[in-house]
Amino acid sequence: MSFKKVLNLIAKFQTKHPYITILIILAISIAFYGGSTQVQTVASLEKMMPTQIEEIAAFNDLRDANLGQDMIAVVVRVNREGTDPQGVMDITDYRILEYLDNLQNLLSQETDILEVHSYNEIVQRFNGGEIPTKEEYVQIISNPQAKAYLDQFINQDKSITILLAKTDISADDARMNSLTKKLQAHIETIGHPSGVQVEYTGTPVIQQKLGELIGIDRRTTKNISTILVFIITLILFGTITSAIVPIIVVTISVNWLYGTMGYANIPISTLAGGVAAMVIGIGIDYAIHLMNKFKHERKKGLSIEAAIEEAVTNTGSALTGAAVATSIAFIAFLSGSMPEMGRFGLLMTIGVGYSFVLSIFGLPALLIIEERIIHKFSKKMRFGLEGEYILCEKEDIHPEGGKIVSLDKENLGKLLQNKKIIHMKRSKK
Repeated sequence: MSFKKVLNLIAKFQTKHPYITILIILAISIAFYGGSTQVQTVASLEKMMPTQIEEIAAFNDLRDANLGQDMIAVVVRVNREGTDPQGVMDITDYRILEYLDNLQNLLSQETDILEVHSYNEIVQRFNGGEIPTKEEYVQIISNPQAKAYLDQFINQDKSITILLAKTDISADDARMNSLTKKLQAHIETIGHPSGVQVEYTGTPVIQQKLGELIGIDRRTTKNISTILVFIITLILFGTITSAIVPIIVVTISVNWLYGTMGYANIPISTLAGGVAAMVIGIGIDYAIHLMNKFKHERKKGLSIEAAIEEAVTNTGSALTGAAVATSIAFIAFLSGSMPEMGRFGLLMTIGVGYSFVLSIFGLPALLIIEERIIHKFSKKMRFGLEGEYILCEKEDIHPEGGKIVSLDKENLGKLLQNKKIIHMKRSKK
């Protein structure tokens, strides 16, 4: 059986069973929805790089031996421009010592934090391992020997100090996200002295923030590309329904892609974050080509069914070649050494494939339903003479293939005056 014959059978099935076709697509979409909710975002730099490279492999070996660690820094800064006269003006204020002690105790209880260090440790060391009283604290920070150690955590103008926490979770996005949220919760829960600003940073925190940005950009680029494509198709075809139909197709293809990613455990990372927008941009081409062919055949006088078969059979062959060529180009990304590039190529190949399949099996059914809905809607909006007859203007095509009648006022007046009502009967389709 030739490929065109297959396309023709696909077209005929949709012309006979457009609603069944939509139900099939809806059922598949529901099945994919479970996977789309499981899509994870990867911000770990290690997972974006090839593990077989000697330098990366050596670093991973160090991490496995608990020798490769990352730092999280909690920065405590004095806001000397504040308006509170009772606020902290010096980072060696006793209230800062109490704050650091509370925060250090909380962070030490987290299983993902290996060690926590601050100038609080140094002060306790010079006081026999105990938190000093306010008077004892003044004597300790005045001690030249203690000051030499304190300078490792306090800047020269005594406006900033840091608390350092060691961790080894930068290769695990889920643990990074969890620890960052716990750190933020601890900082917000215990509060801080007036006149002080508290910030936190470090490799795990930055990578967790990068993951959030990837997720935001993924949604933003998808929404913007959808809106822009809708505007272009609206201008191109001139009706809202004709603009919505292809948007439905590319949106479903993106949702299928996300479902596949969730079930196959393929995460979204920096480069792959823009996959949805690219799939929409490429997939809309297939829909536009097929829709344009369909509408062209309708203007030539073909019925809905014949126009669908003509569009799918002939245009479908060209679209198949374009989809295969595009997929092969993206598959080439898999030959690279960077996992991130390979992941991007694989996702684009899947996305392009889904867009093509839905353009051939799905879009024709939507076009049929679109015309039927418009026809029924326009029928209900007419009354009187128009309720009995359909009035065709020049170059309009009657659904039943009737003769075109010009409805300029002079011609219509003569016809009505002579009681020669030759307007075509309204289609019951």
